[in-house]
Amino acid sequence: MAIQREKKVSEWFASYGKRLLSFISKRVSDIDEAEDIAQDVWLQVSRHPNIDDIEEIGSWLFTSARNRVIDSYRKKRPVTMNKLVMHNEDGEEGSPDEFYFDQWAEHTLPDRTVESKEFWRELYKVLDTIPQEQRDVFIANELYDISFKEMAEESGLSINTLLARKRYAVLHLRKHFEKWRK
Repeated sequence: MAIQREKKVSEWFASYGKRLLSFISKRVSDIDEAEDIAQDVWLQVSRHPNIDDIEEIGSWLFTSARNRVIDSYRKKRPVTMNKLVMHNEDGEEGSPDEFYFDQWAEHTLPDRTVESKEFWRELYKVLDTIPQEQRDVFIANELYDISFKEMAEESGLSINTLLARKRYAVLHLRKHFEKWRK
């Protein structure tokens, strides 16, 4: 039994190992962290109690990897960002809480909802409905942990413009997900 299990995991690793590491590496800036996340995913699958019940291993691996990448971003969220005075495109001061969707979701929605595939499908669906510039800033900052300073340097836009775009995206997402509240 254990030999069959090891053989199955080894076959999966041979088929998906490089692609999974590449997938993770594109989403985190440090290769060591990417390797740690990949190792955690492989450890998780190797310890899965019902390994034979996993029908779509590719989907399972990449979903697990995406969730671990997101978890690593949440752990790194800089506290100092909350202390910044933020302004929207009209120069009006905004509450720092208006700039973070993940914190709002974590504190507002039930854990089982945020962790569900349905929530993530809905999130990506709703992201497709917001303007491209808002979506790009939201994804870069929330999902890829790219700082506003880095985005400003790359794009030539001001940090306040980028903050405003993210704020509008977050407000749109919150409004959409209000119906999912506890």
